[in-house]
Parts: sequence; structure tokens; C-alpha cells
Amino acid sequence: MSEAARGRGSDQPLTVVRLLQNPLGQQAPPGERGDMVRVSDGRATVYLLPSEFDAVSAAGLRWLLAREAGPRRPAGVS
Repeated sequence: MSEAARGRGSDQPLTVVRLLQNPLGQQAPPGERGDMVRVSDGRATVYLLPSEFDAVSAAGLRWLLAREAGPRRPAGVS
């Protein structure tokens, strides 16, 4: 599945950025695989190895992001 397609079919689009380790955290040039992949849905961010990113489905990415974001509280509850 392409990186752009992973964000389709949900209310929050996913942002996928391939990063380099050297220099640390710099965005990989277009077309490069990068050393790590940052995925965010606007609430949470996860970092994956390129092989982990390639192996996970869009639903799997959303599950990882939901787990990272923690439980949602209903409006007005503190």
C-alpha cells in the first residue's frame, strides 16, 4: 500500500515522513527509503523502521497511533 493511500477512509489523515539517522531526524530525499518512518494522525506520533512500516496495514497504523494517544475522555470530563 502506498504512503498516500494509508490515510484514506478515515476522519484523520495520516502524515508519513521518512527520516534519516545521519543527520538525525532530517527528512530523507524524495524517493529514498530513509532509516526510520514518522507517522502521525494529528493526535499521536509513532516511529517505525522502514520494514515495520512496509509490513503494517492502515488499520494497524491507526491502532498503534490510538494506543500511543491513550484513552479518550468524553467532553466535559476531567
